[in-house]
Amino acid sequence: MLSWLITKLIGQAVAVFYDVERIGAGVVDGPVLVTANHPNALVDPLVIFHTGGRKVRPLAKAPLFGHFIVGPALKALGGLPVYRKEESPGQMHMNARTFDAVIDALRSGEAVQIYPEGKSHSEPSMAPLRTGAARMALLAEARSDWSLGLRLQPVGLTYERKPFFRSRAVAVYGEPIIVADYRDRYEDDGRNAARTLTGDIRRALLEVTLQFETSEDRDLVGLAERIWTREKGEAQPRERQHLSKRLPRLRTFARAYARLRSEDPDRADRLRSVVRRYQRTVTALGVREGDVPSRYRPSRVVLYALGQLAMLLFVFPAAIVGILFWAMPYQVTRYVTMRIRPKHNEIATYKLTLGLLAFPIWLVFASSLISLLMGLDIGLLVARGAPIVGLAAIVWRAREEEIREDARVFFRARRGQKTLDRLHVLRKDLVREFEEVAEGWSGLDPAETTTVGS
Repeated sequence: MLSWLITKLIGQAVAVFYDVERIGAGVVDGPVLVTANHPNALVDPLVIFHTGGRKVRPLAKAPLFGHFIVGPALKALGGLPVYRKEESPGQMHMNARTFDAVIDALRSGEAVQIYPEGKSHSEPSMAPLRTGAARMALLAEARSDWSLGLRLQPVGLTYERKPFFRSRAVAVYGEPIIVADYRDRYEDDGRNAARTLTGDIRRALLEVTLQFETSEDRDLVGLAERIWTREKGEAQPRERQHLSKRLPRLRTFARAYARLRSEDPDRADRLRSVVRRYQRTVTALGVREGDVPSRYRPSRVVLYALGQLAMLLFVFPAAIVGILFWAMPYQVTRYVTMRIRPKHNEIATYKLTLGLLAFPIWLVFASSLISLLMGLDIGLLVARGAPIVGLAAIVWRAREEEIREDARVFFRARRGQKTLDRLHVLRKDLVREFEEVAEGWSGLDPAETTTVGS
């Protein structure tokens, strides 16, 4: 019962914290070793747990199992400890037991997730992969006389603004690798087979992730993709497209820009300079790229204002109750996270972990207190209604922020129409440059890319 409750809470916490999407059918049936990139610490296995469609047991560093919050969650998910030299130098021999436990789980038809990079990071490209996943998979098949049917499934995890509440995330489930196909290599040379399979895992992960040489390249490609989608009419100003729609275009632009840097570095530098100038102009106007509008029509402005005002007023009663009721655990979670000052790739982990503790405790405490003061029926009503008003608060706050940004853009654009016109001219010039870069490059036309699955 406790395990069921914890897993339900974890799933709900991930769904509330992020706007999570899945590309692909999820984790395949039968024994499978899920191999994923690792950009967001403990959040990564939770996202896979939430999107995979079946239970996927995580491998995690051993000290986490002793944590008073994380430990029970990992145990509820069927987690298996990994002992690392920097954290558990005297327990490295215990990894043999974990190794055997993973193999036993796979031979029982279970799904296990592992992160071949070895540790979480915020770098724009994958770290070199370790051979542990390949060795586990090969040994599991070898112990089953190569009849297990084990598959290695790559999963690419991408986060829009990973430390922030209600930002977007997507899990891309790629085509599995059949481990039995490496039997001849393994029987000839086990180490070479592990290295070959690790290389194939890396190539499979490259197909489901975004890779950049530098953080600056990542920012430039993101801006270029947003310019393209607006100018081509694939997204409207203010529209916040889901990552599942953006990801294929982002991968196309990333490949194209990497090729441009390699084949024509001077042109790449010029393009980067133009994009930077565009960004400076956008910043001077006080907007984000996705907010850059065309000329405003008075009738549309009036209709928009009336519609948004009506929505805000309709949701406001429930939203204000939700904001007031959940303010305490929200602020506690935020304050404690700020005091801890975690690494960039660990911020979301701390927020989620603390939230899993703070929000349920507050719900129980507040509803119990209200039951004592106002009666059991009122207390139960509060307990049932709190999640609903919390959702209303999230919706209302997101819409209120968008409206406030729209108003700011509107008034600034009225004062700076010449700047706005210059932006549109510059954007058209950039799109022409993008088209010239992609011309003749098979498979690199952003307009031809589509998502696979949903």
